[in-house]
Amino acid sequence: MDNKKGFQILEPESFEELEKEVKLRSAISNFGRLVSFTDKIEYGRIIKGSITEGYRIFRYRIRRGKKILYRHKFFYKLVAEKFLAKPSDEQVYVLHLDHNLSNDLVGNLKWATRQEMLEHQRTNPKVLISRKISTKRLLEYNKKKDGNKLTTTKVMHIKKLLANPNRKTRMKMIAKRFGISEMHLYCIKMDKNWRHVKIEEQSLAPKWQFWHTPQKIT
Repeated sequence: MDNKKGFQILEPESFEELEKEVKLRSAISNFGRLVSFTDKIEYGRIIKGSITEGYRIFRYRIRRGKKILYRHKFFYKLVAEKFLAKPSDEQVYVLHLDHNLSNDLVGNLKWATRQEMLEHQRTNPKVLISRKISTKRLLEYNKKKDGNKLTTTKVMHIKKLLANPNRKTRMKMIAKRFGISEMHLYCIKMDKNWRHVKIEEQSLAPKWQFWHTPQKIT
């Protein structure tokens, strides 16, 4: 039986009924609200669902003969399937444009290809923060692991080797020579570690190179 008190339909909210799998009928709105009802949507009951890894999800069970099967539906997928036209068959993923996985408003959703999904994920604030934290931890680990093996003099030598345009020694061999990891060596090269150690550019020039003022040939 429907809830005679019902709920308030927001403007300009609209509902689309879903395929019936459970005893009561259900419908999803373009605002991301799921309703269970019998006869009239406006007298139905709002289903809040639960949150799984940030996504709003509706879990239910159905009976198939003597078996009970467990099912679930993601709110955002229901909204996209009912209110968003799919530009192409390759666009099988649905993006949350603001990266808020519980914001299932139709205006916040977009169909995407796998490549578009991966590009969008790279701009996710949580991913960027996690990547920054991981990099920081790695740098701290390398500093703790290899830092006591290096001195300012050794680092200057390393930086001169790395900056030499005629260098033939591989990074792996340089790291092995100084007893540090390749990651630590790359961090030195990118100026993430030992940033305070500077080398003079003049010292990088080959020994045979010299500068002079060209004379005019007559």
